[in-house]
Amino acid sequence: MKRSLQFSRIPRPLLRHRYIGLASFTIFFTAFVLSLLVGLSLPIIKSIYLVKIAAVDSVNPPSNSATSLLFGVWGVCGLSGLGIGECYGPQLGYTIPSDILSLVGLSQSVATIAEKTILVLLILHLVSSGLSTIVFVVSLYLHSHPAAIIALTTAIVTALVSSLVFAVDVVLVVLIRNHINSLFLGARFSVEFGNGVWMILVAVVTTWIAVVILSSRVCYCLGVRPPFPDC
Repeated sequence: MKRSLQFSRIPRPLLRHRYIGLASFTIFFTAFVLSLLVGLSLPIIKSIYLVKIAAVDSVNPPSNSATSLLFGVWGVCGLSGLGIGECYGPQLGYTIPSDILSLVGLSQSVATIAEKTILVLLILHLVSSGLSTIVFVVSLYLHSHPAAIIALTTAIVTALVSSLVFAVDVVLVVLIRNHINSLFLGARFSVEFGNGVWMILVAVVTTWIAVVILSSRVCYCLGVRPPFPDC
């Protein structure tokens, strides 16, 4: 009898507002996965990176020398014209080796900007992933009004942090793009957004959509009805 009473006290997920709960769970689980993947980007996951800097109009024939740099959260990889790459990391708060910079022709000032910004991004990615985890778990218990308020509050913070991450990503690329060619007379470089930036953009958009969905649950608006008086 005591054991059955104990199990009955454990709240069951999705007792009410199932569609809202499932939608919020799916969105924030997706945001968690995207933030985690970007947080484990190059060189851990070499196919995901934040920024690509490549030398343009190179007169040298393709060789094993690095002609482009791919920046990830945990490290950097130099890629040659033949597709052969050498990575440095993973390391927290890494410093780009001078030999890699000299091969591509970049100055230490550009590398310092990237290194400091990416360290901030690492912290923000981890915070965003942790907050998304909280929301997609709590969103299964939206039948409780306090749980719904906690989910909405955490979702708003998550959306703000994710938006900040995306803004920092964009600012990093724009700053490097606007200043890199002026630092090297006679040299041209292309600066491109990495696929990790677009993954964060998807997480930002879907997170703000989830904020609207959770708001409808908390305020009982947009077609969401309050529970019966005896519930």
